[in-house]
Amino acid sequence: MLNTLRQGERNITTERPEWLNVEYRFYPLAEAIVIGVVAFCAIFITTWFIYYHTLNAQKGEIREGLLRSGSIGALFVNGDIHRQFTARNQEESEAYIKALEPLRKIMQTDSTVAYVYTLVMKNNKVYFVLDPTPTGDRDHNGIDDKSHIMDPYPDASQLVLRAFREQKKVVAQEPYTDSWGSFLSAYIPVYDSRHQFVCLLGIDIRADNYQERLAPIRRATIRAMVTGFFVSFLIAALVWFMRNFSKIMNHSRHKIYEDYMRLKNGEKV
Repeated sequence: MLNTLRQGERNITTERPEWLNVEYRFYPLAEAIVIGVVAFCAIFITTWFIYYHTLNAQKGEIREGLLRSGSIGALFVNGDIHRQFTARNQEESEAYIKALEPLRKIMQTDSTVAYVYTLVMKNNKVYFVLDPTPTGDRDHNGIDDKSHIMDPYPDASQLVLRAFREQKKVVAQEPYTDSWGSFLSAYIPVYDSRHQFVCLLGIDIRADNYQERLAPIRRATIRAMVTGFFVSFLIAALVWFMRNFSKIMNHSRHKIYEDYMRLKNGEKV
């Protein structure tokens, strides 16, 4: 009986614990890369989602502001008098000068507005009528900044043609480039006293001004992306350190136990 107990005690002390039989596998670098990439993808998708919706909201606000300014200007265009302007020699008349005044005030009160003007269509061709812009070539593009009565507008965009066809307010989704430059434009119908369609009032802001108003959102997004990259890198580095440390500790644990068992059995370590 005593021998049996001693044999059992010997088996208990020499038997390898079950938790030491488990072979843990560690891949510190691979795990760090995977987790770092996943973290960066999560940050990237979240940042892009915020950027996309913020940018669209800002673009919508700019377009709405352009439509509001144009709609106010259209209210002050007298459609009955506007029909009378058919030749360039009328530009010295008191009626023409008076008709320009509301449009000139829009340009003076809103520094973002590049041009305000009216357009008519005759024989499927588009012509300028009212334009308060002073005569001259301030942007040095070789073209007089001012459009005169019945100056043709051969570069009229599809948006202009659509506004004439549908006779309703329209605004460009993105800037349009023609011989005058690159602009974001809105067009508002103007009516006479009998509520008959007369012309379109066009209002433009320069494309570079439009892009400047969007630039802070893009800069903030780039900063967020760069920050997200470094945060992901730090997360990956921390994962690599912790997993590598665990690997070393697991190896040391097995080594210590094996050395202990060798000493217990009288072997040299």
